[in-house]
Amino acid sequence: MRLQLTSPDRIWIALFCTWLFILSGTVSPFFGSPGAWQALRLMDLLNTRNEKLGQLRNEIGRLQTQVSALEQSRYAQEREIRRVLGYAAPDELIFDFSAE
Repeated sequence: MRLQLTSPDRIWIALFCTWLFILSGTVSPFFGSPGAWQALRLMDLLNTRNEKLGQLRNEIGRLQTQVSALEQSRYAQEREIRRVLGYAAPDELIFDFSAE
């Protein structure tokens, strides 16, 4: 038994195939529509950028906390100066385990 397609069925199938072809993004250079594949890539890129944005916001919050501590606490200032310059406080002991 063979399936017989009538003329309206063939027209609907042709329209559906054309719609899928345009939706795939194959003709995007001609029509400017992004297509489904590009939309999926753009959504993935958006998710990646949102994750990076969240990480950067956390880093900004951490740095703002550190700035406020340095502005308000003399102990934090002294600790940071010693860390940057490599000095030790009067009550600190330094153990050097590096091999020369």
